[in-house]
Amino acid sequence: MRILLIVILLSFMTEERSHEKYFCKGPKWTYSCDKKITTLRKNTWAHSGRFSLYDITGRNYFKVIIRQLTSQDEGTYWCGVDKPAIPDSYTEVELDVKKDDCCEKSVTETAYLGGEATIRCNYPEDHEDSIKYFCKESNDFKTCVNMTSAYQTTAQAGRFSVSDNTGERFSTVTIRDLTEDDTGTYWCGVATSRTEQRYITLITQVKLLVITSSAPHAVHLQ
Repeated sequence: MRILLIVILLSFMTEERSHEKYFCKGPKWTYSCDKKITTLRKNTWAHSGRFSLYDITGRNYFKVIIRQLTSQDEGTYWCGVDKPAIPDSYTEVELDVKKDDCCEKSVTETAYLGGEATIRCNYPEDHEDSIKYFCKESNDFKTCVNMTSAYQTTAQAGRFSVSDNTGERFSTVTIRDLTEDDTGTYWCGVATSRTEQRYITLITQVKLLVITSSAPHAVHLQ
């Protein structure tokens, strides 16, 4: 058995644009809650070990990324906004880290310039109804830019398309007219929402190398 959830991205709404944002772990919200990351920076990533936080002031929420999850990461977390003169505002987050053999942690494949790559992304049974998510990692995982997503259907965004086979629990991502810029690291994942909170679990890392060839081919990633 292996840890299933490789990376998780969390988004939380907040109206407090000027205050310090933080993400801490503890059974209850108190001043002794173990702060994993804290920042006053706006509209830019802050990093602390495996944790990253991005405060999006224009949309009144912030994102948290946790990398390389282990079973020790399970527990209760709090997304907080520091208010020096009054009690902080905060949101409780229960994080469950599951083990599952359904999915590869990482795959590495080569595709041809001008051709297409077809990527198969498996997901656990309890995520059949989740939105399927595919993004491209950039800047040493400071961000993962959404390329396409779908909910129990087929969706297309430019050269990227995704379809979901809920019966066999996998989605298929196709990238057409490949260019050298398509070389990079991608992630297959699932996205769910709970009221104002959104969770994106990135399950499988896909390392794609695009090379030149006189005869473009489609490459199928298993």
